[in-house]
Amino acid sequence: MFGSKGVQVDDELSVDFVVLTQTEITRLAKRAFEYAKNHGKTDVAVVTKANIVKLTDGNFLKTCQEIGKGYPGITVTPYFVDAMAANLHNPEFGNQLQVVILPNLYGDIITDIAAQLQGGLGSAGSANIGDDYAIFEAIHGTAPWLFEHHLEDYADPRSLLRAVAMLLDHIGYAEQSQRLTDGLNGLSTNADLPNADNHVTTANYVTTLLERL
Repeated sequence: MFGSKGVQVDDELSVDFVVLTQTEITRLAKRAFEYAKNHGKTDVAVVTKANIVKLTDGNFLKTCQEIGKGYPGITVTPYFVDAMAANLHNPEFGNQLQVVILPNLYGDIITDIAAQLQGGLGSAGSANIGDDYAIFEAIHGTAPWLFEHHLEDYADPRSLLRAVAMLLDHIGYAEQSQRLTDGLNGLSTNADLPNADNHVTTANYVTTLLERL
């Protein structure tokens, strides 16, 4: 959907571009609204800086609003990305968000902030969903640092397990997905999590999670 194509004009001046295609933003918006409809959500937030970046961000917002007209009962709420970032720490604000659509760069930043606020970057799953295939993975991949320091027995599995919950929901196992999500939410204190100082291993954590399930 988006890419960067820069030009180094000279030693003084460099220029980067944001590339947006109508086809891909339409596909993204439709997928977001379908998700909202299928999961009983009533609001879709669209995050841009359309007041300043008037063409790419402006078209992004306008397209999402047009797609939203085809989904009665779902409100489209626009936000500016700086205001979104500034308010995510407020639980009252964050708890009202249901489905959020963002261009790639803003999405990378906002999801990192949200993940950190809810338990750290290693506590959130991610999905890459196409028209024919989908990949579900830990939000920041593997943990090579732990292996380099012989701490692999204490890796936090929550990101991968939340990706599993997303996969289950995607392939039609919504009840099982919710059970896994509820189980993960119930094991969120520092005492529960894998930690070498507390001698809680990844295996300990998973055993406790299975007992709760």
